[in-house]
Amino acid sequence: MGIFGKAETKPVQQAPSPGTPPAAKAPGKAPAKAPSRAPAPESTTSQCVIGPKTVVKGDISGDETVLVEGTVEGTLSITRDLRVGAGGRVKATVKAQSIVVAGEITGDCHAEQRVHLEATGRLTGNIRAPRVVIIEGATFKGNSDMSPPRDGGGAPGKS
Repeated sequence: MGIFGKAETKPVQQAPSPGTPPAAKAPGKAPAKAPSRAPAPESTTSQCVIGPKTVVKGDISGDETVLVEGTVEGTLSITRDLRVGAGGRVKATVKAQSIVVAGEITGDCHAEQRVHLEATGRLTGNIRAPRVVIIEGATFKGNSDMSPPRDGGGAPGKS
């Protein structure tokens, strides 16, 4: 009987290919089998993390996902996603592909796809996005505009 109550099976041995030395065997032990995992795909997107003890004042722009765990004051204009962690605070006008708020944003939010306020999220400012999600427990004070994007709207920051 093998591990977890399953019947133990003997591994099928294959003949070694020509030019390959036979594997050394320890007496009484089956040969170790290499894991048959496919290599993990390389990430094509990068992420900028603003740590919990970091304060950034000024304009932030870029083409990567941003995670705010610290404090940002100024403007934030990115072409990817913005996530404000539970301990994150943003006092800025924000433009991004999508915005997820678990912390606090004070300022207007413009998203190409959606704004998502989690239960711990607080947003004081106006929202302009085609989709707005507000989870029970979240706080929102402001106006929301869910009208379709204007022609020539393009990426955030280009209007």
